[in-house]
Amino acid sequence: MDTKGLRVEIKDEAKGLVKAVFATFNVVDSHGDVTPPGAFTDGEEMPISSYGHTSWDGALPVGKGSIRQTAKEAIFEGQFFLDTTGGRDTFTTVKELGPLCQWSYGYDPEDYSFGEQDGQRVRFLNKLKVHEVSPVLLGAGVNTRTLAAKSAGAGTPARRGRALDPHDSEVTSRSWDGVKTLAGLADDARPSELRTVYAWVDADGDPEAKASYKFAHHHGVGGPANVRACLMGIARLNDPSKGGIPDADRDGVYKHLASHLRDADIEAPELKSQPGGSMKFHEEGHAVLAGLSSYLDRASEVLALRARKGRTGLTPAAVDLLSWVGDDVKRLNALLSAPVGEEDVSEELASSYLRSIASVHGITDSEERA
Repeated sequence: MDTKGLRVEIKDEAKGLVKAVFATFNVVDSHGDVTPPGAFTDGEEMPISSYGHTSWDGALPVGKGSIRQTAKEAIFEGQFFLDTTGGRDTFTTVKELGPLCQWSYGYDPEDYSFGEQDGQRVRFLNKLKVHEVSPVLLGAGVNTRTLAAKSAGAGTPARRGRALDPHDSEVTSRSWDGVKTLAGLADDARPSELRTVYAWVDADGDPEAKASYKFAHHHGVGGPANVRACLMGIARLNDPSKGGIPDADRDGVYKHLASHLRDADIEAPELKSQPGGSMKFHEEGHAVLAGLSSYLDRASEVLALRARKGRTGLTPAAVDLLSWVGDDVKRLNALLSAPVGEEDVSEELASSYLRSIASVHGITDSEERA
């Protein structure tokens, strides 16, 4: 879910009625987005979330309303549930705060594109699905900042994330270098641009920081999806030590990655109901590929870190370990050069290769084979 600020006025205090301007069409907003006429659906209804978008966390909505569009702007008209404690309390708070209370709406961009307007790079929000509106502490960046303020002093909250929705994209099966790809992303890349590269975002993280995102699989902003990265991502989802996201988000990330594989006419590996367990031969291969890619990415990071500290190269032990990987890659080349049809050696050599590479990065041997 993305969020944007909006202007709200109280229309009828006795009835709890509010009116909000969602967007002025064809102008660049504070997020660098342009909303054209027709982006919203006339008459679409949505709830008013409890304060700070907390209805996403299970709090009851405190009102409801609908959208209408004019030639120049989109308008939300809503009513608080004054016959409920939450509705009355929230409306009273909104009324007493007056101009100190800001608002935002949560939406998903169903159709968008990048271009230029007024001499700057912008995102055109051609079609939006609005899920809810909410009073907030800050109308801009509420997806992280309001939640952080809400949980301050209350101990360490459970980590929350969100799988990003699948989207149409070109696909490629060329080599995937995660470190190089992510290094190519601009440090000032906007959240809307970062979401075109990854499949998951940390809801409690900084939306402008690359560290808040996981499961990169696109070659740059708006670039093609990489088949190898998608397969390795699914392998990480099936490995409890490699996923690094809440269990509730596994299915959403899987659907995102699997949609790109379908676009490439590749059958997506199965998402296991529980991470871990035994693997089929091709699943073991995907896991090894993911582990080896992650290990090489880590080696690149260590090299860069040592260079910043004025040190040259890797330690002898690390060099030895990487050379062992290289030795096993040579064995793989021997396997690939074997004539097609020599089934007596292919399975044995392949399994040997997988076991040797797996030992480097801690993947346990599978008990099940295809």
